[in-house]
Amino acid sequence: MAFCFCFLPACKDNTKKPVINSGAELEALIQTKVDSFYTVYERFDYDWIDFFENEFTNVFPDTPIRKISKDSTKALWKDLYNRYEVQLLERGDPSFITSQDMVISHNYFNEIFIHKESRDTIPNAGTYVIAWRRQPDNSWKIVFESVHNNP
Repeated sequence: MAFCFCFLPACKDNTKKPVINSGAELEALIQTKVDSFYTVYERFDYDWIDFFENEFTNVFPDTPIRKISKDSTKALWKDLYNRYEVQLLERGDPSFITSQDMVISHNYFNEIFIHKESRDTIPNAGTYVIAWRRQPDNSWKIVFESVHNNP
């Protein structure tokens, strides 16, 4: 009988249980993540890519829906940063749709791409939709992004 009691703690379930948050708590938590994301994005280096899962889905105008990796995203933006200066002029406060393990956020943005040689500018304004997924360690990462450009 003593063996059974000694053995039971070894069988204990050590998996992390998800933290249960109210909708308001989740909105505040993801608001902080969105603010952090944009703070890092405005530095125009590659650290903002760390907010994404290793593989995620993205949907951009005139491209197919695709699964993409953080590495391929970094390569794409390396090319853009080599040719353009990017300036985020403004962004709107996000709104949210919450559930316990996923939160959808969306907000407007207005940025410009300035060609480094010609100094020509390309305006880029629209709506950014992000799906944040709770990770096994209870952190949050982007699993889906979509950009909807305004004409």
